[in-house]
Amino acid sequence: MALRICSIASGSKGNCVFVGSDRTSLVVDMGVCLTRVNAALSLLGDARDIFLTHTHSDHLRYVPDGMAKRGMTLHYNRILRNSLRGRVGGLCDEFSGDVFLGDITVSSFPVSHDVPCFGYSFYSEGSKITLITDLGVMPRATLEAISDSDAVFIEANYDEAMLRANTKYPPMLKERIAGARGHLSNSDCAESVAYLVGKGVTKIMLAHLSEENNTPELALATVENALSRYNLARKADVMVAGQRELSQLIEV
Repeated sequence: MALRICSIASGSKGNCVFVGSDRTSLVVDMGVCLTRVNAALSLLGDARDIFLTHTHSDHLRYVPDGMAKRGMTLHYNRILRNSLRGRVGGLCDEFSGDVFLGDITVSSFPVSHDVPCFGYSFYSEGSKITLITDLGVMPRATLEAISDSDAVFIEANYDEAMLRANTKYPPMLKERIAGARGHLSNSDCAESVAYLVGKGVTKIMLAHLSEENNTPELALATVENALSRYNLARKADVMVAGQRELSQLIEV
C-alpha cells in the first residue's frame, strides 16, 4: 500500500488527520492536544510535518505546541500568511505550489469557507488520497479534479433537519453553517460521494461531523441512501471519523 490516512480527531471540537506512506508521515491540522496526537503517532508513524487547512481554532489551536514540543514544521499556503502572523513560531514552510515531502507529493486547492481554506491531495507511487472539509459548496470542477482519488476524506457536517430544529443556535449561526461559505450538509456530501463513487473512488471517510447537528448514523444513512438511488450500493467502503477516537485506517 502506497498511502494511509487515519483521523486522529474530527469534528467541531478539534481536528487532526494522519497521512503516511512507507517512508513519510505527516498530519493535517492540529486542533487537539499534543497528548492525543503523541499517542496516535506512536501507533501510526512519527510525523514531523503539519499541513494547515485554515486558521480556525479547531484546526490550529495546538499547532504551536506541536512545533515547540515536537519540533514539527508547519506548512501552509502563502494565502494564510497574514492570518497566521504572530500566532505561530518555529519552522515554517510557506508554499504556493506542490510540496515534495519524502515520497509524498502534497497539492493544495482552495475551498469555499468564511476564512481562506484549503483541501489537500496526497500522491505517492500511483496512489492518491484527498482531504476536503470546511466548505459550504462543492463545485463540480473540484469534484472532477478529485475524482481520480483512491480514497476521499470528506465533510458531512450537519443534518439539515437537526440544524433547523436546534434551539441553541441563533438564526445567524444557522445561516452561516448552511451558507455557501459554511459547511457541507449530509445531503450535499451524499451527492458528492455518489459522484465520486460513480467515477471509481472506492474508499470514503465522512468527516467533521457536528455533535450538535448530526450523528454518525444519520450521515452514513444519508450517503448510503444516495448510493442506492444511483445504483452504487456496495461500490465503496464508507466510514465515519469521530471526535474522540481514532478512525479506521484507510490504506490504498
